Amino acid sequence: MSSEVLVTGVYSGAIYALVALGLTIIFQPTRIMNFAQGEAMVLGAAVSYVVVTLAGWGWAMGVLLGVVAAVLMGLLMERMIMLPVKLSGSRFAWIIATLAVALIFQSLFNLRFFDVDALRPRPMFAGSLQIFGFSVGWQQLVTVVVVLVVVAAYAAFLRRTAYGRAIRATSHKADTAVLMGIPVQRIIVLSFIIGTVITAIAGMLAAPVIFIAPAAGLVFTIKGFIAAVIGGVGSPGGALVGGMIVGLLDNVVRAWMGGSAGNFAVFAVLAVILVLFPAGLFGKPMESH
Repeated sequence: MSSEVLVTGVYSGAIYALVALGLTIIFQPTRIMNFAQGEAMVLGAAVSYVVVTLAGWGWAMGVLLGVVAAVLMGLLMERMIMLPVKLSGSRFAWIIATLAVALIFQSLFNLRFFDVDALRPRPMFAGSLQIFGFSVGWQQLVTVVVVLVVVAAYAAFLRRTAYGRAIRATSHKADTAVLMGIPVQRIIVLSFIIGTVITAIAGMLAAPVIFIAPAAGLVFTIKGFIAAVIGGVGSPGGALVGGMIVGLLDNVVRAWMGGSAGNFAVFAVLAVILVLFPAGLFGKPMESH
């Protein structure tokens, strides 16, 4: 097995971990799995492509504008998803709402970038270095470090801040949280914003290396969803572990057997883990919301 396969697997796993974390953040207070999450990743790639490649303004401006765009997308997604869910009264309305939002944003990206195969700006960090005999690109190394920092920071945010404790209380029992005076609606909006920003950052980190097409959002949603389920939905550490499992397994099996064998292996491992650990590796059994 070549070192390049392992490095690519860890790098891809880090990207999937951020998408899984974004899904987890939104899921905690809403009990909704946002199937439009991957569109935030495409947004990050698209903004960085426009700012860095087309406008030539540099990565500092690309990251700044990408975060601003992600905040606006998070606010818009919350209204487009939560309002229909509340008005419908159906426990399954979120499936249609999130898929509809995914299709809407996918259509917008296709209209704007219909002639672009891949949203690929130049790397944030050029060059590579040797680590234990492995050749690792600076872009890949920085991405893994950023992911570790983001996961650790969000875990600390949940434990040590008032908003973090409010998110955990809302996740445990929304009705009780309301009675305790917790602003549940504000918590939901904040979760959409944080989850969307984190996923957009994943898009900015991935775009220079991984093929991201304007219509690729659903692909990354699925990979992030699998990572979140494997690790345990609701666990930041589980999102990291699940992402690494998906990234490494996909790349290693694909390099070994070729074709779509990597996807098959990922789904097979998902099935086995759900049989052995129904709540995922680090997840807790679901409680009534």
